[in-house]
Amino acid sequence: METIKIECPKIFDYNQCLAYFKRDENEVLFYVVDQEIYRALYIDGNKILIRVSYEYHHLIVEILNDVVLSPSNIERLITFVEEWFDLATDLTSFYELGKNNQILAPLIEGLYGLRLIRIPDFFEAISWGIIGQQINLTFAYQLKRNFVEKYGEKIEYQASSYYIHPSAEKVAQLNVEDLTALKFSRRKAEYLIGIAKSIHAQMLTKEQLLKMDDEKEVEKTLVNMRGIGPWTAHYVMMRSLGIKNAYPIGDVGLQNALKTLLKLDNKPTQAHMMELNESWEKWSSYATFYIWRAPYIGE
Repeated sequence: METIKIECPKIFDYNQCLAYFKRDENEVLFYVVDQEIYRALYIDGNKILIRVSYEYHHLIVEILNDVVLSPSNIERLITFVEEWFDLATDLTSFYELGKNNQILAPLIEGLYGLRLIRIPDFFEAISWGIIGQQINLTFAYQLKRNFVEKYGEKIEYQASSYYIHPSAEKVAQLNVEDLTALKFSRRKAEYLIGIAKSIHAQMLTKEQLLKMDDEKEVEKTLVNMRGIGPWTAHYVMMRSLGIKNAYPIGDVGLQNALKTLLKLDNKPTQAHMMELNESWEKWSSYATFYIWRAPYIGE
């Protein structure tokens, strides 16, 4: 068994991150057992099962299945884990900004060390964004499970199955009826297959978007794809591309959390939300993530 140690940044709390990973029992792409996270993934065509734990300010990544990785494969795996936990981001200025903010100050205190948990796989992030459109979270997780278990690859290990998100290449070959049979709406099935075809054909890539200097250009490129509106675009910018000032203003969870935090009678208007965003605009993604986690502080 190969073991990799990855140093964590100064502002990091593994238990806060772990609490986020435990948020839904119907999650199918990773599993939390006690203080360890199990996940299957592809690295350069290799199916890998990893177990992530924490020790002495390092993430401990163990490769559990019988696979031989080259040094470049190992580097890719390290990059994946660092992106997954957003380890490269220095939260100092976010915390300095937030300590004088009415909304953020108590959240930073209660969630200190929480990293914005990313979705490194670009197609997975878009898929989850599309699946979650206009449905409740419980049904979204069930759709995701149906989709992943039907079309994803898996690794068997110690009598358990660990699934890998379906590739864009695989989904590009499906027809709409394949997905409606899994309880997808017809339109959502069309969106997902269309996006898969664009990604597989290299018409839309994560690398292409990361090279853009202007976040507005990134957003425009994404919303020009059928099935991606402003909410999905900002979700992907935040969770997969690591853009710090993404702000999914149409997110119902964000609206409801702000309603509770501000003790409002109704959900905040878009104008109110944009006004709030002015005080944390350079860190909108982290502000959003912390506000999402507000109801779970202390659990």
